Amino acid sequence: MDMKRHAMSVLCAIVVLCLSLTVSSIHAQESQAKENDESAEEVHVPQLRGAIMMANTHVPQATEDGKKLAIVPTWGVDLDYRFASRWSVALQADVKIQSFEIEDDQAVVERSYPLALAFVMNYHLKKHWAFFLGPGFELEKHKNYFLMKAGAEYSFEITEKFEIALNLQYENKQRVYDGWTFGVSFNKQLWKKE
Repeated sequence: MDMKRHAMSVLCAIVVLCLSLTVSSIHAQESQAKENDESAEEVHVPQLRGAIMMANTHVPQATEDGKKLAIVPTWGVDLDYRFASRWSVALQADVKIQSFEIEDDQAVVERSYPLALAFVMNYHLKKHWAFFLGPGFELEKHKNYFLMKAGAEYSFEITEKFEIALNLQYENKQRVYDGWTFGVSFNKQLWKKE
């Protein structure tokens, strides 16, 4: 019986030792990562970026000539000012390059090449990931709508000043209709503070 108790004590001591080493190792890594983030925050240099996006937008409520229309081709531009290592603000604009109709409360609303403008806040989670959210307006000759836009972007660095990025965006226009946009953008650094 004493042998079992002694073996259990040794096993418990080994488990406690392993757990404490693991916790201290994780704590040390988190402290190092925090120091790296703080030093990156201190040396961040403000910069301005421009982007052109080619995309397709899925509008579930859209029809064309009475037929269900699933995908609407879209072009977009983006002007992004990164004022901190993790934060930036952007003006995003995109135009659907096709006319379509939406059923709104049993009425048909025509949308002819609508232009969406949004002012969004970006959070750069990692080097290549960014998430954004913000309000805007969809401007169109028949009726304008207030919109909310949310999305994510993953970028691939080609050179120091040029990237290619994959975008996924969601827009809700005053609860009348919504759309999912998937696109590829070409991003270029336009200015960097010296």
